[in-house]
Order: sequence, then C-alpha cells, then structure tokens
Amino acid sequence: MSKTTTIILVVLGCLLLAVANLALWATLDIFNAGRFGDKVAEGIQSPEASQALAGPIVDRLMESYPELPAIAYAPAVEAVAWMLQRPLFTPVIKSSAAISMKVMTTSAQDVVGIDIAEVASNAGSTVVGVISAVSPEAAESAGAALDDAIATSQESGRLAIYEQGRTPKLRGFSNLAPWLALLGYLGAIVLMALSYMRSQDQPRALTYIGVGIMVTAVLGFLLFSPLVQAVAQNNIANPTMQIVVGEVISALLQGFLILSLLVFSIGAIVLIVNHVTSSQDETGTAASRDSAAQPAQDNPSTSSPPPAEGNGD
Repeated sequence: MSKTTTIILVVLGCLLLAVANLALWATLDIFNAGRFGDKVAEGIQSPEASQALAGPIVDRLMESYPELPAIAYAPAVEAVAWMLQRPLFTPVIKSSAAISMKVMTTSAQDVVGIDIAEVASNAGSTVVGVISAVSPEAAESAGAALDDAIATSQESGRLAIYEQGRTPKLRGFSNLAPWLALLGYLGAIVLMALSYMRSQDQPRALTYIGVGIMVTAVLGFLLFSPLVQAVAQNNIANPTMQIVVGEVISALLQGFLILSLLVFSIGAIVLIVNHVTSSQDETGTAASRDSAAQPAQDNPSTSSPPPAEGNGD
C-alpha cells in the first residue's frame, strides 16, 4: 500500500472518530436524563447564571406591585441569586431540565424556563429581613407586597428561557446517536488497522495514526464547542438568557472535554508505543549486524586466502 493510500485511510478513520466522539458525548450527557439534569443544574447554579437570572425573577415578582419600596429591589436580587445556588433549589432546576429534554427529543411544544414560585417563596422572608435591617418602616409594606408577589408567581408559571417553539429540536439525532457512536468507533478502528497492516512502512503508518487521533481530539473540541454555543443561543434574543444558556452549555461541554482528553491520550500512547518499539527494533538490528561482523574480525583467516608457498629452488 502506498504512502498516499495510508494517509487517506487514516484521515477517513479520523473523520469517523470525530463523529463517534460527538455522538457518544451527546448520548451520555444530553440524551441521558439524569446526567443532563445534573449538568443543567450545575450551569444554572453557577454564580454568573444565578446572578443573571435573579434580576428577571425579581422583576417578575415586583412588576405588578409599584408600592413595593425601591429599597427592596437590590436585597431581593441578592437573595434570589443566593437561593438559586443552594442545593435546596436543585430539584426545581432538574424539573425544568426534564421539561427541556422532553421538548428537545419529542414533538412536544412547551415553554422551557425556570419555575419561579419556589424561588420567590424561599427568598421572600430573606428579603424582608434585609429590608427590616435597613429600614424598619419599609419592612412591613415590603412583607405584605412580597406575599402578594409570591402568590402571583405561583400562577405566572415559568420564567422563559426558550419560548414555545424556539427550543432546538434533536429528536432524530437522539435516536441515531448511540448507533453513530458504535459504528463510528468500529469504522475508525477498521480503517486505521487496515492502514497499518497494509502499509509498506508500518512504523510511519503508526505515527500517522497517533498524530491523527491527537489532532482529531484537539480540533474536535476547539471547533465543536463554539458551534454548540452558537446553535444553543441562536433562538434567544434576551441577553440575560444567553448568559444562562452559555453557562449550561459550558457545563455540558465539560464531558466533551474529558472525552477529548481521553482520545488525545490514546493517540499519545500510540506514538509512545511506536517510538519504543521502533527504538528496540533498531537496537536489535544494530546488535545483529555487530554480532555478524564480530566473527569475521576474530578469524581473519576465514576471510582472506592463505599466502602462497614459495619454491625451494
């Protein structure tokens, strides 16, 4: 097999490997309800996302109650941001993640967002306490207004991240992803093994394979990560919700980063094994040449004819 054919087979194998990596990550972290909920909770409960969400949630609570003193707004935002990061609120986020999963992978149409009722009910007393420390006179009216706002929040539903019909649809990919991962890895292994076994220079072919695997891992992550961010944020006009979705995607991409590092390590191992094996072969070849040359040096009579005997005459 020529050098060009070997390179072509390795490149095709790397393309299949890239597809398989993507499909395996999606299968494990997006289409697995439990892991998806954990990653969504991790993203939304990050300091950046919780702070970004706190403002709209408090706006929703206070917009119908202009009598609520302005001094209540800042403490309310801080209290809600704090509440969003507490483990107590994690089940609420996972519930929202389950709705998001259903909308993405089925024909269901629904608003994907955060149920603000529980946030409001937990943050209300904290807000009133902070206001009371700053202005006791304002605390009484703030408490009454927040109680009404909490009651309203229970009827107002979710704070939308994706409006109805705007959520990315992955139904077809969710069914294909496990098979793409399996067939992609098998195809990559077959093509790379074929390029190695049929190559006229197997050490060089193994070098191509190792480098190809490492490049696939690095480029796959560097190119795919911003693409996922762009697709996820494409249908979101609200800058606040873009921050929230960006944090969720970053949490999800941690799994893809770990997978890419694992694949990169496999490529590095291939190169190391190839280097060690090639060095041993060269050492063995050199030793064989030396051992073959040694008898000739020790017994020069075997390599040169005896001198001719002269005539006594």
